[in-house]
Amino acid sequence: MTPDWSPHPRYRLYTRPVSYAAALKSLLPGAVRRTETTARLEEEICLRHGARAALCVPMARTGLYLALREMIRPGQMVIMSPLTVVDVVNMVLLAGGVPVFADILRQSCGIDPAEVDSLIDHRTGAVLITHLHGESADAHLLRGICRARGVPLIEDAAQAFGAVENGRRLGTIGELGIYSLGVYKNINAWRGGVLVSPDAALIDKIRRRMDRWPELPARRLLGAALRGLLTDLATWPPFFASFTYGVVRYGYLHDIRAINRRLDPEYGAMRLSTIPSDYLGRMTGTLAELAIGQLDRIDADTEARIRRAARYHEGLAGLDALITPRRREKRAHIYTSYPIQHPRRNALLRYALARGRDFAAQHLRNCADLPEFNEYYRDCPNARAASRELILLPTYPCYPMQEVERNIRIIRDFVRSEGPSELAEN
Repeated sequence: MTPDWSPHPRYRLYTRPVSYAAALKSLLPGAVRRTETTARLEEEICLRHGARAALCVPMARTGLYLALREMIRPGQMVIMSPLTVVDVVNMVLLAGGVPVFADILRQSCGIDPAEVDSLIDHRTGAVLITHLHGESADAHLLRGICRARGVPLIEDAAQAFGAVENGRRLGTIGELGIYSLGVYKNINAWRGGVLVSPDAALIDKIRRRMDRWPELPARRLLGAALRGLLTDLATWPPFFASFTYGVVRYGYLHDIRAINRRLDPEYGAMRLSTIPSDYLGRMTGTLAELAIGQLDRIDADTEARIRRAARYHEGLAGLDALITPRRREKRAHIYTSYPIQHPRRNALLRYALARGRDFAAQHLRNCADLPEFNEYYRDCPNARAASRELILLPTYPCYPMQEVERNIRIIRDFVRSEGPSELAEN
């Protein structure tokens, strides 16, 4: 079979030349003042998302930490999905909470509402849901459960900025929502995040706590931008096709740990005993200005991803052993990537890479199984299976539709043949 070489990588950053100009401008005297520009970003988010109050925070995970400090008492339980980044669990612990892992639904990868309902008791301080891959985790259903039980609902919408459920933007359905403006998100301000809530008093309390912190140093913004520039160059299609892809492909097919770990965002993640000082610098006006400039394109980018996802839905339908996401309407899934699950994930990835495709494993762990959190262990078989089987297919707006078609063809070939024996998993 002739390899179907692709010059298009598994992801590209949502950057433009202005992204780098903003980082350089932050080093100049008279850089954008925080109090003016972050307030404008907060106002824009409230206006566009129908939120009563908003607050810029240095990182989404820091925002979660700050919110939990105000919303729960030390020792209270926080019911949450185990299929998340390690640092989300860290923030719960550092805020004084006790993580209680509730299993997920396989198709959506969202927390199982029935499990949440069964786990709530007098010790529960909050329920934290994650809108993974841009898909709503049944926020209205979970809000109903939480309100009936007198427990606040927190929405981790870090991967779902701009998604909508029942006419409401994700993040604005519960008592508090969290957005990320980080490097790999669909609104990329290099760093930062935003909290939204219908409770203005809660936001004011968090603001007063955070305002005692120093502003994020310009050198950290510049460092993030430099790392972004390297990523942009490595994934620039001509360079990717001629160099980067060969390195990535060789590393995976030959199990070169030094290469593969650089593509794993969770490599080296660990349990923390204290919150890092790097998490505590206030968001700058430069970052807020950069985010404001991207708000108008969010919905157009979403529509572009939905078109690619629609083709994946059609092209991958009816394949045995392959789990594809639910088809959702009216932007209830914004497809920051298109997640599929297959029990022979490694074999499928090796098969695809050997034939010139570039898509990747989802590197989230099942935190309920991690030894770092063994005292909070809970059997979550769906999360365990998903953490071993999830693959993310590219959907970013400039990803060519012909590449989508090639991905579909390779996946269908693999599933129908059950994978050639020489590429089977060990």
